[in-house]
Amino acid sequence: MICLSEKTLLLKNSTAFADFELDAYAQLDIEVDLETPAVLELALGEVCSGDRVNRTPGGYRIVRTMKKECQAGKSSFAFDLPAHKSPYPYTKSVPLPSEASGREITPFRYVDITGGSGKALLRRKAFYGKFDDNAADFRSSNADLDRIWEFCKYTMKATSLFGLYIDGERERQPYEGDALSNQLGDLCCGGHPENARKTISWLLKTPTWFNEWQLITPLLVRDYLLYTGDRAGVSSYLPELEKLMATFKVESNGLMRDATGEELKKRSRRDLIDWPPAERDDYVTGEFNLTPNCYLFAALQTMVELTGNSNYSRKAETVKKAIEENFRKGNIFVDSINSSHTALHSVLYPAYFNISTLTTEMKSLLLAKKMACSVFTAQFLLEYCFDNGLADHGFKLLLAKGLKSYNNMLAKGATITMEAWDDSLKPNQDWNHAWGAAPANIIPRCIAGIKPLEPGFARFSVTPHPGELKEFYCKHPTPAGAIELEYKNNFYKLTVPQGLTAETRCGSFSEGTHILSR
Repeated sequence: MICLSEKTLLLKNSTAFADFELDAYAQLDIEVDLETPAVLELALGEVCSGDRVNRTPGGYRIVRTMKKECQAGKSSFAFDLPAHKSPYPYTKSVPLPSEASGREITPFRYVDITGGSGKALLRRKAFYGKFDDNAADFRSSNADLDRIWEFCKYTMKATSLFGLYIDGERERQPYEGDALSNQLGDLCCGGHPENARKTISWLLKTPTWFNEWQLITPLLVRDYLLYTGDRAGVSSYLPELEKLMATFKVESNGLMRDATGEELKKRSRRDLIDWPPAERDDYVTGEFNLTPNCYLFAALQTMVELTGNSNYSRKAETVKKAIEENFRKGNIFVDSINSSHTALHSVLYPAYFNISTLTTEMKSLLLAKKMACSVFTAQFLLEYCFDNGLADHGFKLLLAKGLKSYNNMLAKGATITMEAWDDSLKPNQDWNHAWGAAPANIIPRCIAGIKPLEPGFARFSVTPHPGELKEFYCKHPTPAGAIELEYKNNFYKLTVPQGLTAETRCGSFSEGTHILSR
């Protein structure tokens, strides 16, 4: 899908500035009508400094410049963009979308032109993938929440153009970790299942190099099945998925060991914990780490759901027992064997993956640490809070206005979510990273509480957590049509599409509109 927009600038031998309001992957064509010959200096980018494109935004925030010698009168030209190249030789960038006709694209919001006297017409051609703007909606009595929803929903649309889920402009490559929240958000907001299918296929053929990332792949397949109902597609993934899982081995203590020494020099798969490293809450790593072993347990449990193979269940129980025996110290878990430190991740993951209940001590730590994690781990933290009796804390984190918040991204001028909470936390970050858009799925799945229980939403749960919201409306796409949930005056109006069944606190409901009490 291509979206064309135009801005007209008056050139007065100074700097003229245009704001297209939303960042987008795009191309730029310029038509000028000059009074006299001039050399124009042009810039486009994602960050502004006053009424000018910021020439030094830092990291991989986009800025591109060019000079163009123009004669008097009318002339037209294209902004010449350099070919994209990942800075890392071990990454494999995805190809340009066919609609770009082989011409490079880049994300930008702002344009300025310096020099010349006359007029300039800017034509931005923005590219989007298959995305239904009307498939999903959310409105509430909280303006900040609505703004965050629109921010994250647009992120899903703006990053869909490559036909699969990329990690951002720096590398333009799928990563399993990025795909987890991106797939959920995309399928909650109106994205096309083809994006998910292509991403899973890519990752099974081209896995990345972290233990946790590769262990996310079964979760991606499970979520894809639940949201799309594509049983045939999932069946085709299982042979490769089982081969992947066979590569994960545990030691005699029942735990997966991290790569060390010479193994690291060979770029062997290794533990990640969180990314960027500054977001690990001072996690103390060792030979055996809690976080990746929690992921291993979750992946094995998910393989049971996907295959029905009890061998995965036995392996999962072995890992669970080993986690309890080696990482539990009293009523809390520690980061690694022989460590006495407990990062937020060591509180969150045993509870999130149902390895342990949240003890009083763990709950206190979780509340005290707030958002001591990356935008990626925020996916798990927010979901856990809303679904496990800590919705008030979930709302505080979601609506916070400090450094580590979605409101901070917006305040800095981003219209697509950032790779990290702030430039200061990841100086090389880009401003077009969909993994930072967890609210795109947290809002419909956890605040409205709409989640599939069976493939294709044949059965789905509705467990809302409105908190202090006075009202909200949520429209959620499914293969059978939209689920609608409206909350007002302590009552819910639920609309169930034909052929689906909703499971609620008030019972089961089939096709039609139903009024439920809070």
